[in-house]
Order: sequence, then structure tokens, then C-alpha cells
Amino acid sequence: MLSNFKGKLLVARPGIMQDPRFKETVVYIYEQTDTVCLGLILNKQTNMALSDLHAMRGYHNSGASGYLYRGGPVSEQSLLLLHTDEWMSTNTMLATHGNCISSDELMLEKMVMGNMPKNWRLMSGMSTWTITQLQNEIYNHSAWLVVEPSESIFYAEDGSDQWKSAINLASTRMIDEFF
Repeated sequence: MLSNFKGKLLVARPGIMQDPRFKETVVYIYEQTDTVCLGLILNKQTNMALSDLHAMRGYHNSGASGYLYRGGPVSEQSLLLLHTDEWMSTNTMLATHGNCISSDELMLEKMVMGNMPKNWRLMSGMSTWTITQLQNEIYNHSAWLVVEPSESIFYAEDGSDQWKSAINLASTRMIDEFF
């Protein structure tokens, strides 16, 4: 039974995942302690443009384009930036697979000025589980496929296309392990 989920993707299993917040999702587990896993839903874009978010915070003429993503149902007022590791802010945390997580006011100021990472997604909220809860969802309820991510899975696609690509990645990795 897998107990280290850091750096893995959780892919909602088709027809099995009953929680509407996680149906057809791809979740990146970016941190794990002895008791808790922290993740971000990668593929749930909201209708809020980053320029609107910046304007609400008093920044005008934003250099950032794109949309806010729903990272999960926990701390939805928190903004977390998943981004490639060539870029840093004041509280940037190294994650895995060439990714980092930042969540400070400076990151927003830098983005307004056009200083942005090569690849990124700004998230509202996060997803959290206790280790026992996540193991139960995976092994007893079969709600998630657990897969080692590819480099391209993080930023190349979105929405149901990203979820379908993650399902294909999980299938390919399982077949590779079998043979």
C-alpha cells in the first residue's frame, strides 16, 4: 500500500468518483507530512480572468492574462501559484517535477508587471486529506488512480482534455509496469 503521495497525480476514476468537487479532476500532490497531503486540482478553470482579480486587488493594466483555477475546496480565499522552478517569489516552496508553489503578495505584483514564470496556474484554494483518508479513498473506494506525472501533464492541457490525458498516462504507466 502506497503511503508516500508527494509528487503524484490523483486522477478521478471515471464512473467511480462520487464527490462532485472532484469528478473528472487531476490533483497534483505537492506536499505531504506524516499526517496530511496537500494538493491542487490542475484542470478546473474558473470564469474569473486574472485581470479582473488584479483589478479587485487594486492593480490596473495587468501584464498577466489567463484565468483563475479552482485548486480545491479548502481555504478558497487563498491564492496559490503553481509554476515552473526558474521563477521565485519571497515564499516560494520547491515542489516536485520542476514545479514550485508560491503564495504571497509579491508574486501578484510581479505578475502585474509582466514578470511571470514560463508556465503557471494561479489557484484559489487547495485540496487536503489525512493520509488515512486518502488511502481509504484510493484502496477501499477505488476513487483515484495514482500516477507518476509526465512533464507535459501540468500545463499543456486543461479541463476534460487534461483529465483524459491523465487517464491515458495512468493506463500507459500501469501497462508498462505489468510488462
